[in-house]
Parts: sequence; C-alpha cells; structure tokens
Amino acid sequence: MKILILNSNNPYITAGVVTHNLFTGLQSKGHYVKMIVKEYSNYKENDIVCIQNWRDILLFKIKNRTKKILRIKNNAYDFLDDEYSIHDYDQTKQYFSTKEVLKHVDFKPDVILYMFPQWFLNIKNLHELNKATGAPIFWYLMDPAALTGGCHYFWDCNKYLSGCGSCPGMNSTNPNDQSSINFNFKRKFINKTDIRLITATGVDFEQAKESLLYKNKPVHKAFLPVDHEIFKPVSKNGLRNKLKLPKDKTIFFIGSNDLANRRKGMDYLVKALKGQNIKQDIFILIAGNRFDYIEKDIPFDYKYLGHFDNREQLAEAFQASDFFICPSIEDAGPFMINQSIMSGTPVVSFKIGVAYDLVIPNKTGFLAELKNSKQLAEEINKASSLNKIELQEMSDNCRQMGVEKLHLETFIEEIEKVFINH
Repeated sequence: MKILILNSNNPYITAGVVTHNLFTGLQSKGHYVKMIVKEYSNYKENDIVCIQNWRDILLFKIKNRTKKILRIKNNAYDFLDDEYSIHDYDQTKQYFSTKEVLKHVDFKPDVILYMFPQWFLNIKNLHELNKATGAPIFWYLMDPAALTGGCHYFWDCNKYLSGCGSCPGMNSTNPNDQSSINFNFKRKFINKTDIRLITATGVDFEQAKESLLYKNKPVHKAFLPVDHEIFKPVSKNGLRNKLKLPKDKTIFFIGSNDLANRRKGMDYLVKALKGQNIKQDIFILIAGNRFDYIEKDIPFDYKYLGHFDNREQLAEAFQASDFFICPSIEDAGPFMINQSIMSGTPVVSFKIGVAYDLVIPNKTGFLAELKNSKQLAEEINKASSLNKIELQEMSDNCRQMGVEKLHLETFIEEIEKVFINH
C-alpha cells in the first residue's frame, strides 16, 4: 500500500515518537510510507518532509516577539476555561492550504492517516485531500476533540451528541457561539468526506460511535503502544537501592505532568489517603510538576522524584513500585496506565478512560467508582494486602497483557489491518 501520514509534531521527540514508530513499522511491512510534518526541523529520512521552512519559523517568532513587546493579547482565548483544553478556538481557520500539502505528495496514496492535528490541518483540508487523491482519511484520536466544537475534555457536557453551542469551555451562553460555528463547519465537511476514526481507548470508541459528527462513519480501535524494552519488569530491590526507597513497604507511585490539574484528581487521592484508615505500611513515590499542591497533605512517608526528563526515569518509577495509582477524573487515557501495565506494575484507578480496557479487577489492578475517595481507599488497602505470591501473579498478568495488547508490533498490525480492510 501507499500510505501518507500527516502529523503536526516532530516525529523524533515526545509524543511524536509514536508516529515515527508507526512510519518505520509500516515501511518494514513493505508499504511505501511518506510523512508530512508541520514542525520545522532537519529530518534525516527522505520520506519525512516538513511543510514549514525556516522563513515561516522566523516570521512566527517575530510576530510572537512583537506581541510580547506591545503586550498584545489574543482576546479570543482570554475567557476560555482551561479545564476544557480548547487549544484551537477558531477551527474554521486554515493554517496551510491544501495545495501546499499536495506539493509534497509525489504519489497517489491509498490511505491518508492524520495524527496530532494541533494548528496544522482542519476538516476542510482533510475533505480537499480526500477529493484530490481519492484516498480515505483515517484520523487517529488521542482524545475526543475531533467530536466537539473545540474542547479536548468535555467533562459533564454531552453536546457532542447533538451539536455544540452555549459552550461551558468558552464560558458562553450563546447557542451560536464559536463552538457552534466550529461544530457545524466540521459537520458540513465530514458529511461529504470519506473519513474514518481510529481511537486509542474503548471509551473514546463508544463516544465516537454515539457522536453526532461520526455516528455514521466507521470507527476502529487501536491502543497506543508502549516501548516494551524500556517499560519492562526488573529487579525492584536493585532500583530501590538506587532510588533510596524502603524495601519493607508497599510502594505506590503517583505521577502527572501537572499534579495540580483538576483533571488528574489529586484532591480525591489526598482525601482517600487522609481519611479512610489506610494501612500505615505503605510508601508514596511521586513525580511531576507543581508538587507543592499536594505536598503538605500526604499523610505517609514519601519521596518526590521531581519532573522526569526522559522515559527511562519514568520507567524506573514504575519498576520500583508495587502499584501505580491513577486518580484521574477526566482523561482520555491516561497513557501512564499503558506504561504501568507494560512495566508489570498493577494499577489502582478510578473507572476512567483506558482503565476500562486495561485494569481488570483482581487481575491487573483494582478499580473504584469515579470520584469515590472512600472506595479508592478501600482498593488501595486491597492492593497493599496482597502477599508476595499474589503480587507477583498480578505483575505477571500486567506484563502479559502489555505484550499482547500494547506492543508496538500489535499496534502496527492493527493499523495495517484497518487500512487493508477499508
């Protein structure tokens, strides 16, 4: 097959690595694959090209610098509620013309895969690419933003089922606000485009099938993969010596890029730890930014590891711990659950996101009802009560599930199967 991948992120760093792994994996299967990237860099592979050039980057920096000097604000974003993560306020805007994209396409693709869409291509671009090439568009979702008029997390709002407007994320009571404009713009082009979705979790899959925008479109599922060579079980004693952690306590790891973000549910975890008679022979391992938000409220011995610079440090935190606690209350993943499972570290979580798929009670971890701190405490107690044999069996279950469901080869095979059977 001839496959075109469209990706806003640098494929060599952070989350963009997923795209590069898929790119090379599909090539290894004999497919011709080309990737067009928004972010400017000197990419070493000939089949990875960027749509920006150094002039675009320079102009962008000059504009931003000028705004800072003149203290010009983007008023469209001033009134947004950060908890809804509206990154792209006006989704009718085209950052690049479809002609610019097609200039870099020197072949007729059989399929087009779109990943990481931030400030890159909008739905009109995708419609035009579909019509110009005849190739179906597959959009891989990291969260449900494609289903809405702007937000990446819609909390209790369910307007993705019927149409956006009066958007809580925009602090709006206007039924014809920008979220409504965005939603109707998307609907106009989705209805006349051969576009399909691939979701990273079962929850996103079900939401996509129910959504007004995509209920009549094919939806598939493929779990985000985890590097099985980095995230793998190792000797806990060796790592606990290295990190100066106790060997005689059950260690629970908690982490987030932003520990103070309400979506990450640390308030519910603190309430569980402080008020529910949890056994005292546990130790808390913590990583992430804004630790001061919870520091004074942790009633157990703990160690704060700071913010990790690389995946190897994160893997060590999972490997040194007996359990990972995920108290997220609004999340598409989180991906840390995937990483924990692959590391052989069972998970204690609220029923959220990918936990529904990967945390099997009493097999790969423990689940509590969403926002129920009392039950979360009970599940933490169950976890800390396991003996060594039971804990090892649960760890083995996690690794087995990780290798079966989260291996890169599995991900590539799932995507390939979706493409071939389209």
